[in-house]
Amino acid sequence: MTDDDLVARAQGGSQEAWADLVHRHHEAVFRAAHAALLSREEADDAAQEAWVSAWRALQEFRGQSSFRTWIVAIAWRKALDRRRGMVAWLRMIRIGSAREDDEGPALDLEGGGPDAERTVLDAESRERLKRLVKGLPRSHRDALLLVATQDLPYAEAAALLGIPVGTLKWRVSDARRMLRERMGR
Repeated sequence: MTDDDLVARAQGGSQEAWADLVHRHHEAVFRAAHAALLSREEADDAAQEAWVSAWRALQEFRGQSSFRTWIVAIAWRKALDRRRGMVAWLRMIRIGSAREDDEGPALDLEGGGPDAERTVLDAESRERLKRLVKGLPRSHRDALLLVATQDLPYAEAAALLGIPVGTLKWRVSDARRMLRERMGR
């Protein structure tokens, strides 16, 4: 059964169809939230918020994009809202930065696809890479993390960020270049 079929059934009130959609796309929703937040706990919360919002707005879904793109966009926005809230909270209590204990997403620094992503880095290199990713300009970091942790086409990732595809490609390329340079030091 296609997503369109499941959406139509869910819009008609089928809890089973909705459960199938959640099961089918939960991992992509979580990855989008994790890419924005770099925290498994926060990403779980943002993903849950996204599913609740999507359920409430399901009758308004018209299929102008794929269901997957629609739900991932909702998750991305929920995660960004949560991230803004976390930053404001940190500023308010003057901590300045959050500590993140869980591992960040695998990043393809060379643009070589899944095989390059599977390259095992030692623990020290992973931690250094996480710090370097967090140090990227937000626009570059968001583009890189969204592309590196999702299996979305560039056009869909660009639509999620509200930027042209060429801009997304440039930001991802520039972010990878910055990370390669900084990792080389």
